[in-house]
This record gives sequence, C-alpha cells and structure tokens, in this order.
Amino acid sequence: MSKWYTVSCRICGSEINIHEDWSNPPSICKSCKVDQWYEKSCADCGTTIRIHRDWDKPPTICKSCKAKRDARWYEKSCADCGTTMRINRDWDKPPTICKSCKEKRDAKWYEKSCADCGTTMRINRDWDKPPTICKSCKAKRDAKWYEKTCENCGRSIKANRDWDSPPKYCTNCKQIYSPKDATCEHCGKRFTIPMGTQIKCKKSGWELPRKCADCRELFRHKPFKTIKEKTIFGNTIFRTYNSLGQLISESRDETTIFGNRRRRHTNKTGKTVGITREKETIFGTPYRETRRTDGSLKSRSREKTTIFGNKYTESIGGSSQTKHKTRTEKTLTGKKYRKTE
Repeated sequence: MSKWYTVSCRICGSEINIHEDWSNPPSICKSCKVDQWYEKSCADCGTTIRIHRDWDKPPTICKSCKAKRDARWYEKSCADCGTTMRINRDWDKPPTICKSCKEKRDAKWYEKSCADCGTTMRINRDWDKPPTICKSCKAKRDAKWYEKTCENCGRSIKANRDWDSPPKYCTNCKQIYSPKDATCEHCGKRFTIPMGTQIKCKKSGWELPRKCADCRELFRHKPFKTIKEKTIFGNTIFRTYNSLGQLISESRDETTIFGNRRRRHTNKTGKTVGITREKETIFGTPYRETRRTDGSLKSRSREKTTIFGNKYTESIGGSSQTKHKTRTEKTLTGKKYRKTE
C-alpha cells in the first residue's frame, strides 16, 4: 500500500504531502509555485510571455519572434581564410571577412606624416607605393598642373605652375630635334646646334647653322672690308676684315692643272673654306659661284650697275638667300678696298 509522507517547502517552510510513488516530487508548495511565475511583454511584438524567476537568462521576445529573428541569419565564407561567418540580413554593411582576419588586416596599417602639411596618414604595409602626401595636398599639387601646346607640332604637353621655365616642346619633338653636334665650316671647331635653333630653321626653311658661335660673331660685324695686299713672298692676297678689324678670311687666285682659274678662300689658320669659279648662264651671262669644300653651294655673285652708273657686285647665299652688295671704296690715303654690306 502506497505511503504518504511530508516535506517542508524550500521557500516558505510549509508542509507538502508527497507520495512515495512520485518520480519527481515537488520541492515547493502550490502557493509558492504560483508566485515564481510572472509576465512581461515581448520586446518585438508586445505579446505576453511567462517568465520563471529561476531562469538565469529570461527571454525578452516570444517564441514566434525568436523564430523570425533566427530566420534573418545566414552563413557565408570569410573572403580571406574561408571560415564560416553568421550574417544578419538587417545589417547595412555585412562583413566580408571574419574577426580574426580583420585583426590581421588592421595590424598592417600604420601612421606617418604628410610630407607637405604634416597631417597624419594611414598607410598599409602591402602597398607597393605608399603615399608621401595626404589627399588634400595631392589635390593642391594636381591643381598646379595645366596643359599647353607644343610650339612645334601642336601636341598637348603638361606644365607645372611652379616651374620657372615651362617646356616649349613635347617629348617627341625633343627626341627628333635633340641637340646636334656639328663642325664649323669656317674654323673647324665642334659646336652644338640647340633644339630650338633646329626647329626654327625647319619652320623657316633654312639650313642648319654651319658656323660656331665665335665665327657667327666674327661675321656679324659688318660692313666687311677686303684689301688687296702682298705676302712676304710678293704674292697677291686679298684679306677680308669685319668692322672691328678682325681677320675673317684670306683669298688667293690660282690656276688648276687644267688651266682653269679660281680663287681659294681660307680662314686665318689656312683652312680652305671655299672656292670661287667663273661661270656663265645658258644665255652667256657671266657670274661667279662659290662652293664649300664638300661641293655644296655657298653663294653666287653678279656684277651690276645702279641707275646712276655705279658698279657693284651683288651676292646671294645661304638657305635664307641673303643678299650682299660689294662696292669699291677708297681710304683717306686713296687706297682702294672692297666694302661688303
């Protein structure tokens, strides 16, 4: 026969009848058991939920809302290591990497100062070319650049407002017309023809300079004065001087082995700079032609007469076809000379 016995309620101490056949006998009385439950509203939908005071983590939402919340979660792989991450569909910016990989990425960042303004910049150790200036300073630097036209070909070139001498020519033109070495046809010295001079000559249809700067300066001072003189051996020589009295050239008449007469022009060191020969046009008009040692034409000259009957020699030479007039003049002592202007 089953037996009853009593135990004390562990909350209030009152007696509770317990049957020995009960597998899970109560430890608190009915009165205390009712007091252990209370009600609160679900945080999501507001429905009433029953909470027991013994629960360590009482729920804040009902079962239905918890199921809805759980449905918002899904799994995806970390972009770096491939581990599984839980993502919520309500997140505006769901992560692409896990926390561990984020910490590794964060460790790659360090700070340094902008080279222009000193402000702090964040730099990543994986960058091949870390910046030396901040975005603001880069924008200021970029604003200093502008485009202009190559003065030769018209291509667009970039120039900086801080440059004292912005470029006149593009890279292509600089390569084509890079400074060129040449030999002075008068003195034989080596000299360099600058890029700008080459371009100007091409635009104007001129030949490139054949004389060095010293010789161009020598020929710059006009009028020239050619005087007939005698050498110490009694030979006739024609010496030409510039307006400063500097010797430009010496000329001597000679006859070839074939009996042809010509005049040889040399510089002050004796180097031949040209040969003048008598010529005739197809109509029989006489003229003189001077050629360089390489055979290229240097100048042509003809005898002419003014409307007043004064005779002079007109010479045309160079790629610019510059004209010069040479007249016979007399010094105060009555000595004749040739004046070229």
